[in-house]
Amino acid sequence: MRNLAVVGMLLLGLGAQPVFANQQVVEPTHQLSVSKVSPRQLIEKLQNAFHRLDYELSYIRVRQGSIEPIRLFHGVVGKHEVVHRIFLNGPVREAVRRDQTVAYYEFGKSPFAIHAKRLPGMLATLADIPLDVLSANYDLLVSGRGRVAGRPAQIMRIIPKHESLYGLYVWQDISTGLPLRVDIVDRQGNLVEQLMVIGLSEFKKPTLWMNKLAALKLPVVIEPPKSQQMSADWQVRWKPGGMKVVAENQHKLPITDQSVDYLKLSDGLFDVSIYASSSKASQSLQGELVRQGAISLHSIIRHGVVITVVGEVPPQTATLIAESVKLVPVENKPEETIHD
Repeated sequence: MRNLAVVGMLLLGLGAQPVFANQQVVEPTHQLSVSKVSPRQLIEKLQNAFHRLDYELSYIRVRQGSIEPIRLFHGVVGKHEVVHRIFLNGPVREAVRRDQTVAYYEFGKSPFAIHAKRLPGMLATLADIPLDVLSANYDLLVSGRGRVAGRPAQIMRIIPKHESLYGLYVWQDISTGLPLRVDIVDRQGNLVEQLMVIGLSEFKKPTLWMNKLAALKLPVVIEPPKSQQMSADWQVRWKPGGMKVVAENQHKLPITDQSVDYLKLSDGLFDVSIYASSSKASQSLQGELVRQGAISLHSIIRHGVVITVVGEVPPQTATLIAESVKLVPVENKPEETIHD
């Protein structure tokens, strides 16, 4: 009952309109037949809508019993794509993306900007992932219809071809093509994390707010720390099928100023970061396995080196990756990587 009360308060705070149970439900006439639409058409429509329409999404992120309300504004002003995301609970946290620059604003901290093609999060990832990359690692299946936020939706399943990764259920607005709900699930179909829209407003042209953001002077772009050649070659002897190394370097962490070797794996939908450091202060993390929603963190110590794996993978997958990492002298050749 307490969770229902919390959701009710969120709905009111986000401006949702009440719906009474005794009202007659009228089936919309513009629903698409499951047999007339392909997964590729659904993804293409979602990606076009996400980047080209003018809209406002109010949604909640649910993970491990916590509910976080978020509002997303989107507009295309002239030739510029403008996005504004604000977290509605707790200290003020906002982000503004204009084309390939993202600015972050947080209460009590100086704003900053970076070069980035999208905001972090599954909605933006789905809107940007190349279809060939997605279909290479996941099976796409149209799976009936539903209703989210009072709007008819087409349901699609994104099923991993490799057992060590999460899958997705996506509810897509039939009218606009925008994503209305995304469930991240494990191999057994258990819900791990959920994004659910509870309010969608469409606009025929950019709003006054989008026009203001298009003209807003953003903070100075911070260049990433200069990377150096890693102190050792990596042997990631096991990694999830479909995942590839997309970045590797040595850099200093911004808060601790500690040098770490860094390697990033990705299949285009989910990312995993691997850090290696010799910090003795981190030995308390030995054997640590933490999960928050879809994100798992596992840290081990081997030969005085702290190896930390963090990413959007099941806990057992993070453990297997961490235990497979081996750092070898630069002159040695890496061994063949094993996939599941």
